[in-house]
Amino acid sequence: MTTAARRNGTVPRAVVVAGCCAALALAAGCAVPGNASPEDGTAGAPASPRPSDPPRTDEEAAALAAYTGMWDAVVAASHEGGEVPAELEDHAVGGALALMTAALEGARTAGAEVTGEPVLDPSVAVEGPDLATVDDCLDDSGWNLGVGSSSGQGPRLVEATLIHDGLAWRVSDLRIWEAGSC
Repeated sequence: MTTAARRNGTVPRAVVVAGCCAALALAAGCAVPGNASPEDGTAGAPASPRPSDPPRTDEEAAALAAYTGMWDAVVAASHEGGEVPAELEDHAVGGALALMTAALEGARTAGAEVTGEPVLDPSVAVEGPDLATVDDCLDDSGWNLGVGSSSGQGPRLVEATLIHDGLAWRVSDLRIWEAGSC
């Protein structure tokens, strides 16, 4: 659950049903409007380095690979009927794993036919030897989830916390804001 959902003790049903990022990510912890402001975080920079971007360190690249690997596993699973893939645990733990697992199970239960995929635009900051953050501007308009759609409402701000367990980086907490928040 997101921090906002934990604070309120519930996730509104409309949030859970509103599309797979909207059904996956929203069920995976979309922030409820009014509980916090997306302006509290920073918008993401491009995932792939552009000529003006500074080169990434090995730790930044590894943390970013964990974040994008989590999304790759979720997108692939959403196309294959929503079964939770074992490799999701290679990229996510704790609240992020629980949220993505619940979202995939919800999509599977709903029987949604999923096509396309979201477009990520993450930026990463390694804040210590075992802590990193990713801010992303996730565009799920091309991810047809067979349920409610956010098309035309704009990308979503995504804030992720990653931990390093001594072996690898993993997403531990995930906050996905409403469409148009990025």
